[in-house]
Amino acid sequence: MKKATSMVMVASLLLSGIVDAKAEWIKDQQGKWEYFSSDEIIHNFYSEKTTEFVKPVKLPQYYQADPRWSFKRYGMSNMKISGCVPTSLSMVISGLKQDVTPVQVADYIYDTSMEMNTLFSGTSSLGAIAALEHWGFNYRIINSKDDLKNALKNGNIVFGAVGHGIFVKGYSTHAIILSGYQNGNTHAVDPDNPERTNKWYGIDDIWDQRSMELEDNSAGGPFMVIYK
Repeated sequence: MKKATSMVMVASLLLSGIVDAKAEWIKDQQGKWEYFSSDEIIHNFYSEKTTEFVKPVKLPQYYQADPRWSFKRYGMSNMKISGCVPTSLSMVISGLKQDVTPVQVADYIYDTSMEMNTLFSGTSSLGAIAALEHWGFNYRIINSKDDLKNALKNGNIVFGAVGHGIFVKGYSTHAIILSGYQNGNTHAVDPDNPERTNKWYGIDDIWDQRSMELEDNSAGGPFMVIYK
């Protein structure tokens, strides 16, 4: 009888949302319990006040500093220093359509446009769009923080350029990939730092740190939804 009582107590804790925040069972938007297999802890565990959860899209992890391509040079810089956009896009393309490397994406942008390491260091949002269209993807520019939240709640993948803050400690800008939603947070994939990637961050903070640089806004904004 003691064993049966313990099982009832555990089930009760799970259903009430009082269980430790490190638990990996999360209630989805349809009210079903789903096992979240990511190694990353979701800090905002389901409770009566947290009813929305959208699982992040599983993508391969590439790094711009990978020794296989980190020192390949494009114009005024190399992949390690300024390859965040092609590296980020290669993860999306590989995860949703076909395997490509960051170098393949960088080669295309550099060889077919002036949008990577020519007039400025890095890749503009127009360069990102050129690569997406080449690999058969569509895009939509995000116009507001609410638009960003709704896109993530709807299960979309978002490419974003951010400035100083969580992902950038200096005065440069950086590209990341966002997907998933949990109580005002989203899951970020960072092509640069293993300590920052595959973790959950506040959407308000990410939006406040969006890049204001001209190159990152040349398509109309620094954030865009990517879809097939």
